[in-house]
Amino acid sequence: MSDEAELEALLRQLIVDWENEVVEFKAAGEDYSTGTIGKYFSALSNEANLRGNVRLGWCSV
Repeated sequence: MSDEAELEALLRQLIVDWENEVVEFKAAGEDYSTGTIGKYFSALSNEANLRGNVRLGWCSV
């Protein structure tokens, strides 16, 4: 499977599952401090690590 196809399959699975303990979709406006965003990243990565999830990444828009 190509990298692009693999990423597309992963995105489709994330959309199906929507949010869970290691995936959150957030719209962070100016009212979110970098400290608050850092806490979210830390909590999600810690949970992913506890679950043995090696496919962890961030997308910031």
